Amino acid sequence: MGWTQRQINTFLFILILTGALVALISVLTRDAHPMTRIRYAVGALCAGGLLIAYQRGWEYARHALALAIMLAVAFFTNEPYVSQQMDLLHAAPMVIALVLTGPRWLLLNAILFLVIMLVRGGWSGIYTSIPNLVAYWVLAGGMILSRLAVDNAQRLEEARRIAEEERLRTAEALALAQQRADELAQRNAEQERLLQLVSDLETPAIAIADGVLLAPVVGNLDARRAQALNKRLLETVAHRRTRLVILDIAGVTHVDTSVAQSLVQVAQGLRLIGCRVAISGITPAVAATLASLNATLPDIMTCRSPQDALLLHP
Repeated sequence: MGWTQRQINTFLFILILTGALVALISVLTRDAHPMTRIRYAVGALCAGGLLIAYQRGWEYARHALALAIMLAVAFFTNEPYVSQQMDLLHAAPMVIALVLTGPRWLLLNAILFLVIMLVRGGWSGIYTSIPNLVAYWVLAGGMILSRLAVDNAQRLEEARRIAEEERLRTAEALALAQQRADELAQRNAEQERLLQLVSDLETPAIAIADGVLLAPVVGNLDARRAQALNKRLLETVAHRRTRLVILDIAGVTHVDTSVAQSLVQVAQGLRLIGCRVAISGITPAVAATLASLNATLPDIMTCRSPQDALLLHP
C-alpha cells in the first residue's frame, strides 16, 4: 500500500489511543488503586488530545506523544525491570520516536530514557553493564540508521517524482511549442499565399490573344509596384514567349516623374528580352502631365485602348 507518512503517523496515534483506552477499561473493571486509574485516564486523555491536535495540523503533537510515551515507560516501569532485568517495553519509546519523529529525536529519547533509568536504578544495575549498554545502543543505532535509510529513500522517491513531473511538463511545453510553431508556419504560409495573391491582383497579366498579354495598371504606381510589375511581366513573357505586352494605364490616377520613369523601366526591361510594348489608356490629363514633364517613351507604341493595340499588332 502506498501510505503517506501522515497516514502512518495517524494510524500509530490511533493504535496508542486504542491501547490506552483498553488499559483504562482494564483498570476500571478490576480493583485497582485510584491513583492508578487516574494515571491511565490521564494517559488516554493525553493520547486523544494529541491525536485531535495532530489532525488539526499541530505537527509537534508527534514529538509530544513520543516524549510522553518515553516518560511514561521510564517512570512507571517497576522492579525488577529498573535495575535487575531489561524489558522489551523499554524499546517502545525508541520505536514510537522512530515512526513519528526522526533520527535526532530518537537519539534524544534514547539518551533521556537511559539517564532516567540509571537515576532510578541508583547508577547501578542492568544499564551499567557494558554488554547491556552495547545492546541498547546497537538497537538505538540500528533504528536511527533505518530511519535515515527510509528518509533517504523518500527523498529519492520525491526527487524522482518531481523529475518525472518536470519531464512531463517539459514534454507538454515542447509539444505546445511545436504546435504553436506549426500554427505559426501555417499562418506564415497563408500570409505568403495572400501576399502572392495581392501581388498577382496588383500586377495582373492576362493573355488576350496569341502572344499578347494585357497588364492593366490601377491606382498609384509606386516604386514597389513598379518593381513587382516589372518582375512579373519579365517572368511571364519569358515563360509564354510573348511578343506584345499592352500596359493599360487608364486606371492610373496620378502620373509624375517617378511614375513615368517606372513605365519606361518596365518597357525597357521587356524590350531587352525581345518583346514589344504598347501603352494604352493615356487620358488627356495624363498626357498633359507627361508633356509638361518632358517625359519621353522611346520605342513604345501608344494607343487609346487595348483593342487599338491589337489592331496595330502585326
